[in-house]
Amino acid sequence: MDKLIYSFEIAFKHLCQVSTLHQILFLIIFGVFFGLKDWKTYLLLLLALCSGSLVGLSLAVFKAVSLSKATIHLLAIISLVAVSLNAIFSNRISALHYNIFVIIGIMQGFVLRLHYKMALGTSVKFFSFTGYNLGSFAAFFLISFLSLLTCTLILSLFRTDKHKISLVLAGLGLGVALMMYF
Repeated sequence: MDKLIYSFEIAFKHLCQVSTLHQILFLIIFGVFFGLKDWKTYLLLLLALCSGSLVGLSLAVFKAVSLSKATIHLLAIISLVAVSLNAIFSNRISALHYNIFVIIGIMQGFVLRLHYKMALGTSVKFFSFTGYNLGSFAAFFLISFLSLLTCTLILSLFRTDKHKISLVLAGLGLGVALMMYF
């Protein structure tokens, strides 16, 4: 049980650090896309993202798929660009979005594998793996939900357009993705 809590804390702290700016920005852009009235869709897409992350991390940890560090870095860039472009060009959620967010989650799972390997080693233990996944899911929810609440607060206080906020954050996400690439 201590391994479960320890792994949970490691994943949660890792995703909430400023040094993982691309993952935090990824989750902020994801959360800003929704409003409080869209809470069901938000939770379904977050579930798709977390499910994909679980699959990607499982594939990487159990060595079903082996990717180099450079390829995983490129997947982090691609997932940030995909979420940013989704925020720029999409106004409604369709069934295609669920599939896209599962694929983006799989990419995020491979990105999480780098930290998992560094923090917990290459051996796979059930409680460590479960705790790490639960910690990453909790961080995904916390960061994206706080951005959703902040965006809703800004929209109600300043009476600004939601699309403008999405464009600014998506542009920031694209800029960070370009900086990561070069």
